[in-house]
Amino acid sequence: MRVLAYPSWLEPLRARGAQGRVLATFRRSAYVAFSGLEEAVAALVAPDLGRGPLSLPTDGVLWACLRPGDPVRIASSCLQAGDQTLHLDGAEPWDPTLPRVRPQPAQVRRCCEWLVASAPPESLAPVVPHLVEGRGPALRDWQRRALEGAQALAAGAYASGCELLCGLGPGLTPSGDDFLCGWMLALYLHGRPRETLLQHVRGTHRIARAYLRAAAAGFASEAWHRFAASLQGGHWVAAAREVLLAGETSGADTLAGFLAGLVAGAGSRPARSVPVP
Repeated sequence: MRVLAYPSWLEPLRARGAQGRVLATFRRSAYVAFSGLEEAVAALVAPDLGRGPLSLPTDGVLWACLRPGDPVRIASSCLQAGDQTLHLDGAEPWDPTLPRVRPQPAQVRRCCEWLVASAPPESLAPVVPHLVEGRGPALRDWQRRALEGAQALAAGAYASGCELLCGLGPGLTPSGDDFLCGWMLALYLHGRPRETLLQHVRGTHRIARAYLRAAAAGFASEAWHRFAASLQGGHWVAAAREVLLAGETSGADTLAGFLAGLVAGAGSRPARSVPVP
């Protein structure tokens, strides 16, 4: 059993060693946390799930044998999870920091339209046209709440925006949290501060907070790296489809927050507060 790759932010923990526990387990992944480091959360994942801001693609893990609460230990040569030893020798460190590209506004607009047509209707994609154009498809009650939160973010009212969005909706990482991750990435690309927004992130669980902190640092998956770069040209659809593959709606929710943040919240144009259908 071995780790194939790990995000470079994990290097200091590997160098000095750390202990922790398994937070949650799934069919082909498991989240682990390291003691004394509130947001040091990593995800052991099957190789085909790829490299993400928290992810360590691993080969040979017996997922069914991992249980929440199992002890975890990382050292320079291995990562111990429960009674399984994952070797780190030969693992490739990679930098999850998103390149600071400047997407073309016309491409962002077209991507907004594509997202509404392509994303699951139970995601937050339908919120985007309401935020940036003042109209769009009919919204469910929880999507209306998300729109109110997005309008607050666009107005700089981070406390009320986070209160409305944090923990909102379904999923391991709730839809509202994923939307906030996308907004953080938009702020990052524009070189705007994320700390003030991040300090208002409350009312959600540790795994979601870890993704939010990662997004605030500009960390994103390889799929996101390809998508962001593609927005500078005219061939972004394939990369956008790859982003949508994350989770049931996580990819769509994060992309919705990202595009909304680029257009309405990160300096391109102010969002209007409008009646919601």
